[in-house]
Amino acid sequence: MIPVYGDDSEDEKNERVVAVSGVVGTIPSWRALEREWLVRTDGIPFHANLCESDQGPYKHFPHRENKALYRDLVTMLAQSHLHGIGIAIDLIAANQIFPHTEEISYYKAFLRVMETMKDCARVNGEIADFTFDMRMDTQHNLALLYRTARENEPDWTPYLADEFRFSHSRNEPRLQVADLMAFEAFKGLDNKVGPVKRIERKSLDTLASTKRFEVQAYSIDWFKDLKRNYGELEKKVGFNLEDYRNWLTEKGRVHNTSNLILFLDWIAKRDSREK
Repeated sequence: MIPVYGDDSEDEKNERVVAVSGVVGTIPSWRALEREWLVRTDGIPFHANLCESDQGPYKHFPHRENKALYRDLVTMLAQSHLHGIGIAIDLIAANQIFPHTEEISYYKAFLRVMETMKDCARVNGEIADFTFDMRMDTQHNLALLYRTARENEPDWTPYLADEFRFSHSRNEPRLQVADLMAFEAFKGLDNKVGPVKRIERKSLDTLASTKRFEVQAYSIDWFKDLKRNYGELEKKVGFNLEDYRNWLTEKGRVHNTSNLILFLDWIAKRDSREK
């Protein structure tokens, strides 16, 4: 087993950008960083957004101290033997091309992280063992999406652990590491598409320079290209929006993210039976 820790980050109204992260490494690599992390954070569970904005437990400290803490933790992560990815989605662009898909964008980012961690496990002959930060509004759907993807993608199954676990970052420094990665992915894109345009973050540059940490951003050009090729995509996956609506009627359900995931699970099992 190779431990993977994940988290997410978004703007205060969840309107502009959402990001999901995954950080992976061997148990000795995690333990080595964890020891340093606990000493540097001095018993305060780290939260990247609060630290950078001098809020929460950091509001009583001078800004320069919070800035130094953030910088030191980024340096620790960059000097570790861990690897990480952050997937950032431009929600404004997604909604412009595909209206009312903000929530789906979050799960698209999660699936991309899951796929990347699966590939990492496969290359190293390991099984990715996921722990994600606990969040009540997404917990059910993340576990459901993990299970259906693992069951319905034969190439994924051998490299993903049976169980998808949740924990709280206040009790788990490794999730605080994932929070830092998710926040960097979020800020990296938000600084380009948000109301205030900023230059590339030095912290993100530090992580990217290691070649072990990567941010992938999906914005307007990607969604336009997806829209252009929508017809071909429908043929490839073997269903369209009307099929989904008919399924909802047949099952007596209404549209929500959980039912969309269950529909995709039903499609995958249907296609498997027809082969």
